[in-house]
Amino acid sequence: MKKKILLALAFLCMGWAVGQDLEDYLSKYTQDNGRKYLQPFADAFSADLNSGLYHQALIKKKGFQLYIGVVGQVAVVPDDQKYFGAYTESNLYPSEGPHKVPTVFGPKDPVVIPVEASGGLLDYAFPAGFNVDYMPLATPQLTIGSLLGSDVTVRFITVDLEDLGNLDLFGWGIRHNLNQYLTFLPVDVAVGYYSQSFKIGDYMDANASLLSLQGSYSIPVITFYGGLGLENSSMDVQYTYTGEGDLPGSQTEEAIKFDLEGANSLRFTMGLTVNLGPLKINGDYNIAKQNTFSAGVGIGIN
Repeated sequence: MKKKILLALAFLCMGWAVGQDLEDYLSKYTQDNGRKYLQPFADAFSADLNSGLYHQALIKKKGFQLYIGVVGQVAVVPDDQKYFGAYTESNLYPSEGPHKVPTVFGPKDPVVIPVEASGGLLDYAFPAGFNVDYMPLATPQLTIGSLLGSDVTVRFITVDLEDLGNLDLFGWGIRHNLNQYLTFLPVDVAVGYYSQSFKIGDYMDANASLLSLQGSYSIPVITFYGGLGLENSSMDVQYTYTGEGDLPGSQTEEAIKFDLEGANSLRFTMGLTVNLGPLKINGDYNIAKQNTFSAGVGIGIN
């Protein structure tokens, strides 16, 4: 089970080196340390999920509108998300700490400290990270409308990872135009709600939602857009901890389960779209506790 979930995490983090033994790293931690080790991943991944969902706020009251494209999101990993305070974990060693050690995004070098055990002074190694400065994600996206000034957005990815099972990402959102009620507004304004989920078999579940107030203003070729969003996210994780048993040379295993909450609760988005006929190219920056960049390219009709 731990191999499946952790290989899937490595598959998602496209900037991480292939073949790194993430499975072994996390399996050295029980729940408390494991939560802190993976928390930056939950923050960055959920922030990516809630990014790049719109590139303008214009929704016609009626008539056909379509956008189909690909959106890339990148969460920036700050330095304070690369370390956490960990305690030693073993039935043979006393609990010591906290020690400053790498998170999953931290340096590639493990931290080794001397620990006073029954057999004398021994070295205790905390797992390394993967030296990640950003977390990328890419998703296809379809937006179609309009019905009574509303449109619908859908994201969908499914990948067969052979023995890992299916990796599924599905997201949907609905927006409604406010200009039909507030006709005096000089800009296009819409309100939207988005819900997204990511799943690997029964091993990992992640969910994210965003309530967004969006605005945009267009001049020839360029559309300026932005918005305020309220968001939340969660991630359920499970794996197997492998540690030293009560006797020298023995091992113990324990099933680990925990939930992680994403750091973001409020975000501010600002960006622009270049309109080259039906070709739309956009980019934006999202300011939140976990900042993200987003860029997209697609075909838009009407």
